[in-house]
Order: sequence, then structure tokens, then C-alpha cells
Amino acid sequence: MSSASFSSIVAAGFRTASAVSQRGRPEHARSGAGSMTWLESWWWPKRPARVPRARTAGLVAGLGAALAGISAVVLKTGTLGWDESLFRLLNEVPAAAAQVLTPLSRLFLPAGIITAVALIVVYVLARNRSILPVVAGAAAAGVAWLLAHVAKAIADRPRPYQVTAGAILRQQPAHGTSFPSSHTAVTLAVAIALVPFLARPLAAAGIGYAVLTGWSRVYLGVHYPLDILGGAGIGMAAAGVILLALEILLRRAGRAANGHDAATEVRAPGAGAEPRRGHKSRRSGPGRV
Repeated sequence: MSSASFSSIVAAGFRTASAVSQRGRPEHARSGAGSMTWLESWWWPKRPARVPRARTAGLVAGLGAALAGISAVVLKTGTLGWDESLFRLLNEVPAAAAQVLTPLSRLFLPAGIITAVALIVVYVLARNRSILPVVAGAAAAGVAWLLAHVAKAIADRPRPYQVTAGAILRQQPAHGTSFPSSHTAVTLAVAIALVPFLARPLAAAGIGYAVLTGWSRVYLGVHYPLDILGGAGIGMAAAGVILLALEILLRRAGRAANGHDAATEVRAPGAGAEPRRGHKSRRSGPGRV
């Protein structure tokens, strides 16, 4: 008997033994394995994710922390004349402009934000066939919300409609204190965290939506511009941390699948590999924007 025939017989024996072992396992064990396979298949994105380099993600987090810190220092020192002047400029608009801006600002109230988030969740699930973008967005929102509310408790700044004469309140009185804006922090954190999983025009639209959310909070009379800057800094810091975690996670997953780093984009397990072009081609793996 040749060695090739012997190897074939041995391989067939192993396959038969494996099948018999699987049939002999308890039903709950087999169903558990199936559940794990399903979860894994929906964990990794099926499209390459444009995840920034660790240095870029760290820069986003650092700039955000610096912006939030500087905003807090400005608030602490009390140099707020410019803040109140800019608030009046954005809040006390002519009646003709208010007829257009007030309906627009409704898009950035909690109901509008929830609707936008729901649409984005459906889009990223359909586009990436993965729950990882949803987890990343939820983690960014949670971190930003927590940091913003800790800062609110420390700063204890009154709302502008409570202390500024002539301030126009265009919504129901808001709960809590003014600095920083948690709406701005959460929406910007989610928008930035989802950038790797969105088409570029939609990613830009998401960040634009977060910026307009900040404007609406001043226009509606519940925040000063400095509160928006502080919230934006917190959102950037939270998103930068999540992007850094994504870069590490997908880079390691790409190494496990492909054996080495890639040049341009992160391609997680299950995202497929590009065809070879002789011996000089490289598979897509964890790269960065």
C-alpha cells in the first residue's frame, strides 16, 4: 500500500470518528456550539473597516480631553463674557429666522436623536452584517454619557434660561446642570465611533448632525456655547478610546486570520480575502486610515 493511500485512509477514519463523536454529544452541547458559531458569524464585520491607526485614535482622544479640560478651566476662572455674548447671538434671533430655525431644531430633540440612531443601527447592521458597530456605538455613548454627568455634578453650572436675562427657552425646562452638554457629547461620540463602518458621505453627515445638535442646544436656550465645547471634547475623548480599542481588536483578529498586518484596511475574520496576484500580493488585513 502506498503512503498516499495510507494517508487517505487515516484521514477518512478521523472524519468518521469526528462525525460519530458529534452525533454522540448531548443535544444541548451541539446547540450551544451552533449558538457560538452564529454569534461569531455576526460579530465580525463582513466589510473591511476603515479603522484609524492607534496614533490617530489616540490623537482624537487627546484633543478631546484637552478641549474638555480647557473648557472646564475657562468655566472655573469665570472669564465668560464672550460665552454669554455668543449665547445671545445664537439664542435671541429675529422672529423671521426663528420661524425657520425652530422647526429645524426639533430634529435634534431626544425623539429626533433616537430616530436617527435607530436608522443608523439598521443601516450598519445591513451594511456590515455585524453587531460590532452597534456595540462600538453603544460603548462610545455610554462612556460619553457617564463622563458628561460626572462633569455636570462637579461643575454645577446653572442653565442659561435660569440666570441670563432675556434668554429664550424654546423647549421644556431641562433637567440637571448646564456644563457640559451631554447631548453633544453622546451624539458626537457615536458619530465618530461609527466612522469606520459607514460610507464616507454618511459618516460626514453623522458628524454634521452631531455639530448641529450642539447648535440646537444653544438655540433652544438650555446650554451656553462653552457647554457645547466641553461636551464635544468629552465626545471626542470617548470616541477616540473606542476607536483605539477597535484598532487593537481588529488588528489582532486580522493577524489570527491572515498571519500578518495589512496595508490599508482592517479585514476581520469572515470578511474574505482579496485574490492573490502571484507571490508579491498581500492579503487584506488590519490596516489603518
